[in-house]
Amino acid sequence: MELLKPSEERLKSFYVGSRELDPVNVGLMNEETENSTLLDTTLLGNSNWGHDYGTQLTEQEKQALVEYMKTL
Repeated sequence: MELLKPSEERLKSFYVGSRELDPVNVGLMNEETENSTLLDTTLLGNSNWGHDYGTQLTEQEKQALVEYMKTL
C-alpha cells in the first residue's frame, strides 16, 4: 500500500525483518520484533523513492488493486 503513495508521502522509517503478513495492506507487518530492524529512509543510501506507478489512482482504485492482489 505504501508503494501506491507518492514518494514524499511514504513512511520515513519502518521495521524490516518480519515474516508475518499484513493482510490489510498486503505486505509484511511493520512492527518492532526481536528480529526486526528499523530502516530510516532519511539516512544516506536508504531511499524510499521507488517507482511512481499507481500513485495517481483514487483511494477506491488503490483499495481495489490491493484486494485484487490478495487473490493472486
